[in-house]
Amino acid sequence: MKSSPAVLTSEPGHARAYGQEGLGYPVRLMAAFAAALALAIIWLVVQPGASVASMLTCAIVIAAVLLMLWRTRQLSRARNGSAHIMTALGAATVDIPVRLRTRMPLVLVTGDALAALFDRGEAARFVHVGAGAIWLRAERPNDLPRLAVAVKQWRDGRAPDGIVLAVAPAFHADTEMLAQSLRVVRQAASDAARLLGTRHFPGYIAVYQRLSTEPASPATPPQWYGVSSAVHMTDSQRFDTVIRAAENEVRHATDNRVAATRAAALASIAGWTQRVVIAPLADQRQPAAPWALFGAGWIDCGPASGVANPWERDVQMQTCVTRAAATASPTPWPLPQPLIGALPVRLWMPPRMAALAHAIVLLACAAAVAFVGSARNNAALLARVDADLARYASIPAARDAARRDALHTLVTDRDELDRYARTGIPLRLSFGMYRGAQMIPALNDAIASYAPPPPLPAVVTLDSMSLFDSGKAQLKDGSTRAMVEALDMIKQHPGKRILVAGHTDNVGTPSSNLKLSTARAEAVRAWLIEASGMASTHFAIQGYGDTHPVADNETEAGRAKNRRVEITLVPDAAHDMPMNSSVPLSNAARADTNEAVRQIFAPEV
Repeated sequence: MKSSPAVLTSEPGHARAYGQEGLGYPVRLMAAFAAALALAIIWLVVQPGASVASMLTCAIVIAAVLLMLWRTRQLSRARNGSAHIMTALGAATVDIPVRLRTRMPLVLVTGDALAALFDRGEAARFVHVGAGAIWLRAERPNDLPRLAVAVKQWRDGRAPDGIVLAVAPAFHADTEMLAQSLRVVRQAASDAARLLGTRHFPGYIAVYQRLSTEPASPATPPQWYGVSSAVHMTDSQRFDTVIRAAENEVRHATDNRVAATRAAALASIAGWTQRVVIAPLADQRQPAAPWALFGAGWIDCGPASGVANPWERDVQMQTCVTRAAATASPTPWPLPQPLIGALPVRLWMPPRMAALAHAIVLLACAAAVAFVGSARNNAALLARVDADLARYASIPAARDAARRDALHTLVTDRDELDRYARTGIPLRLSFGMYRGAQMIPALNDAIASYAPPPPLPAVVTLDSMSLFDSGKAQLKDGSTRAMVEALDMIKQHPGKRILVAGHTDNVGTPSSNLKLSTARAEAVRAWLIEASGMASTHFAIQGYGDTHPVADNETEAGRAKNRRVEITLVPDAAHDMPMNSSVPLSNAARADTNEAVRQIFAPEV
């Protein structure tokens, strides 16, 4: 396929836009996608904690934003620096489908006589499409890195397929100057490969030299002699096949003299190319990466030859024969299409396809992390519920407050699992890892097994006449048997506080009755402290005299009931409030008792 080559414009600002600039790899889109995946995994699945999640979120967002800003700046610089190249490429390939431009080989050409290879008439050409490839002119070797980057952008992320170095010995005054220019080309090719992240570009050497002395005829196109390979050529003996091919041409040629001259010159210039051209490019002592030689070719085409030609001087030194002068070949000279026939097959994937593959890989990694995170979250949930069940089972019934606290935790666990069953499993426990439903029966059984303790007796009432003589406050002998029930109640509730209250009938004066009731309460308390072994701070006394009768003082039976000592367990919470007692208290008495408890124990609470 051929098309009219584009003219290189020197005014990028007025370049036409052909809409064929490759989009390249969507780095910014992939950065945003990866950041969104990471944040979703952190907040919805792993859930490491608010502080850790916030720190990770800040780090991910900052990294993604910096990457996108860097990529935006890189693309802007690349577009501004290669606008004229992109325009020239677009103009020259306007008739080539976008798909074909990535499949058609693209070769950078640098070195000597580029005008003779590219220019058509008086117009300076930059690109030539034809001869089986897209040929891109690099006027100066130092332009190779910039051109390679622009080509990769234009070809939708695909790098150039090779670099052709054109060598015309007649354009060089001596071998030293030629070697210096070759080292510049080698360094530029190495820099281009480094910028594009590849080891090397396939390199080809095309030598343009008049091998015969006969005038070149436009009707008879010159023939290429050379060798190329799909792999890196390390054995220069392959050039012998070129010489043998020229010798075979001599045997079959009608004009043996011209063919023989060409064959002899070809053998000489092949050896000269190895010594003078390939050696500096492959010298391991140079800092730049060696030129990756994939092919070399020679053609009986080039500028006029003379004694100033370094190759012809080499021939004269080797043979002591001066070659006859040859006229220049008419332009344009042929591009080395046979050399690139064996271009290595380089695996390449369109950037969007590569991004899609990378997105699938990121999704697979996110799914793996989600599965692992869900498994860990479910294991933590089951371990927590098991621990709550074990804690509840380990608390004895006597410690009812702690048991109720553990029961409340079980109810919370059961409600949580029941909510998951009704409204759906949260994402952090999903992905087929949820096993919480199997814990609901165990929780229900444990909750149903709770039995509240029997209610505490509010008051134990002791008959004063069984404890004391009339008008006395000293315990009678044998009276302790009457207080065993109260002692047992106190020992069963060691954490409770005890109020001992004394009461009398209305016989006597109120003041004497108040003193007697207080003294009797104090006597009972002293015995309870000694018998129970509890600290005195757990006990309080209160004398009421005849102010809180429970029966009519007008009868002997009523006065006997009013002469009493009441031992009351003080509730430590509202749910511990006694609901019944062996002897019910009146509302006023209960209120007075509570007020007494508040006043007596207030300094200690």
